[in-house]
Amino acid sequence: MRVLPASMILIALALPGAAQAGDAMSDVTRIFGRDPGNGPAHACFIRRYTKAHLASHPDQNVTAMLAYVSKQAGADPYYSVNLQVNFRRIAKPFQVAGSCGRNEQTGALGCGIECDGGSLSVRVKNDQSILVDIPESVRLFDPSESDETAGLPTGARFGADDKLFRLDRTALSDCVPVIYDEEIKAKVVSGAITQ
Repeated sequence: MRVLPASMILIALALPGAAQAGDAMSDVTRIFGRDPGNGPAHACFIRRYTKAHLASHPDQNVTAMLAYVSKQAGADPYYSVNLQVNFRRIAKPFQVAGSCGRNEQTGALGCGIECDGGSLSVRVKNDQSILVDIPESVRLFDPSESDETAGLPTGARFGADDKLFRLDRTALSDCVPVIYDEEIKAKVVSGAITQ
């Protein structure tokens, strides 16, 4: 009779859901480079596309992307993702801000953009990279404008080939332009927060 309970445990561990739940939490650990537990966590990722890459992807309008991923302190995790995006033929960057929840099955962060601005997801590619998936366009804003509803230039939009982006880990200080919390920003600039 003792074999049956042990067998049940082994079968439960072999089920895909059991493994995925553990993998999902390890994805959060991999995004932040550590297990954040109940504390806050911060990570920064970047990608600047080369001229050769852009030439081979003429329908890609994004030339660079910066992503700040954060987790607030607390047992019930709250995540956010702030992006800065540069487009072809436009000198200034545009930004996107989203509130996120973690998918328990996949580990991906699913993010809704404020004011019905669409959605995006962030998932782990490897320990140094994330994938940002924007299946449909998301609402952008110009950080230099005081009115976030101000119209954007014609070229400030995601192109047909702007759906999935691989971004690589970089220093948290690189994300200062998309850290909106002034207290956290000051600590990042001073070096008091590095992840």
